Amino acid sequence: MVKMSSIPTVKLSNGLDMPALGLGSSAQFGGYGHEATVCALKDCGMRLIDTAARYYTEESIGKAIKDSGIPRKDLFVVTKLWFTNMGYESGKKALQASLKALGLEYVDLYLIHWPVCPDGTADPVKCRQETWKAMEESYEAGLCKAIGVSNYEISHYEELKAMKCKVMPQAAQLEFHVMQDPNREIIKYCRDNNIVMMAYSPYAAGKAFALPKVKELAEKYKRTAGQIMLRWIVQHGIVPIPKTAKVERAKENAQVFDFELSKEDMAVLDSIHKESSVKICGAPS
Repeated sequence: MVKMSSIPTVKLSNGLDMPALGLGSSAQFGGYGHEATVCALKDCGMRLIDTAARYYTEESIGKAIKDSGIPRKDLFVVTKLWFTNMGYESGKKALQASLKALGLEYVDLYLIHWPVCPDGTADPVKCRQETWKAMEESYEAGLCKAIGVSNYEISHYEELKAMKCKVMPQAAQLEFHVMQDPNREIIKYCRDNNIVMMAYSPYAAGKAFALPKVKELAEKYKRTAGQIMLRWIVQHGIVPIPKTAKVERAKENAQVFDFELSKEDMAVLDSIHKESSVKICGAPS
């Protein structure tokens, strides 16, 4: 069993503490299992659980939370607004629907899932800005303790600055794994603007498990390949949110704070993208 104290926290710009490791739950890609989720919460010290309207797991997550017996105040629940509900009124309604599905009065972090607007949107920039205004108002009303975005590019953040938003995104999810450049511009931008990053697809949809350099380091540190990749993300100051439907993998994922990769080995992993590069996720349409 992993003690809760073994998973540290990172601080968002509004002072809210967020666990430095979470559990993803994308069911349509085989990433949700009720037993594994309850185990992660109850037995592995996991407190951050990530879902989304599009994952169709919000009701399942709500049940897992109840079954775990973990007090709501000790959890950090993340969900996301799907692009078909972008807009001021539809955005607010979508959050209410997510809260109902989860069986919660608030979420800890609410994100815009993609910077994409519904088909036929006349002014996508205005649509994104109005959606963000709805997010800010939901934040002010206490329906979410923090707000952020997912898959945003620098230009999308600049749109928020142009509207003189009250609150800049406090967290951002993006695809981040050893098969991508860890120092690309969007990473630098988020750091410069005090936006805490969260890494989805931390294993590059499983492709990174076969990388020789990852295997070599797993053997060197006597860890699994998955633990090596998660630890690499953690040492970059980014919060990984791996998904799994397996109890044993959930336990493995939580065991990444009792060892450290050397500077030289971090550099080895940092360079993988130069030879083996891949992007897993693309914008919905």
